Amino acid sequence: MIKKLKIYATIASLFILGSCSVAGSWFYERADSYLADYFKEYANFSNEQKDEIDKVTKNYLDWFTTNELPMIKDVLVNLKDISNSNANNLIDETYVVGQELFVRSNKYFEKSFIEFFKSLTDLQVYEIKTHFEEIRIEREESRKEENTYPEEVAENYIAGFRRLNIKLTELQRDYVNESIKELKDIRADWSFFQEKWVEELIGILEKRNDPDFEIKITSHLRSLESLGDEEFQLKRKNNEQIWIKTISGILSNASKKQIQGAKRRIDTYIASIDRILSNRSLD
Repeated sequence: MIKKLKIYATIASLFILGSCSVAGSWFYERADSYLADYFKEYANFSNEQKDEIDKVTKNYLDWFTTNELPMIKDVLVNLKDISNSNANNLIDETYVVGQELFVRSNKYFEKSFIEFFKSLTDLQVYEIKTHFEEIRIEREESRKEENTYPEEVAENYIAGFRRLNIKLTELQRDYVNESIKELKDIRADWSFFQEKWVEELIGILEKRNDPDFEIKITSHLRSLESLGDEEFQLKRKNNEQIWIKTISGILSNASKKQIQGAKRRIDTYIASIDRILSNRSLD
């Protein structure tokens, strides 16, 4: 159950949202509750089902903290050595780690989701279907107010670098605007394939008592990692390469002040992770 296809990877960045103070650790330690509440919105679940959702999300946060946070810290420590000369390689390595984290998180939830799906009633499947429909309508309404694709992407770049404590110069903004001209606008395609995936999910859930249910639902959940047809995948790959190239290009030519600012922000992220891990070790 997802609002965005990478919902399972969301916790990977939760500690960053409040990274400038103890609030970062406080928010992270409650991330399982936020995630559980998110899943509970999909239907009118029984108390037993809600307890199961709470258990799964808590176990996920425990697993993520033990297995993933130390790896994220290692990545951040490596990024602290970033310079104009090594930015390309470090950004490539960081991207690969992020993709691998997404796959591992998906895999972690897989078995729990399948077992939970088996407990659904017909009414709950219908409620889940209705909830997805509400999300679709909400998405269509918000799309009317969307900026053009280049404007949206440019704003995301500016905001992303700001979170890294880098304020882009006018020249750097021009570089971003020039780089993203080659991006493919996949927003409509993305929505189409999401809706198709959801439609197939509901169809499988409606037949959850079939003998081959586990095989079908497992295959369908894993298909999230390769959503869409070949043409869509090529567009996504093209965009990913441009995103990485643009980020690397900015950092490869960043000023000394910008690099130092980024390193200070990375130190803040590392401190937040250390605080989380220290608090867990005291529990």
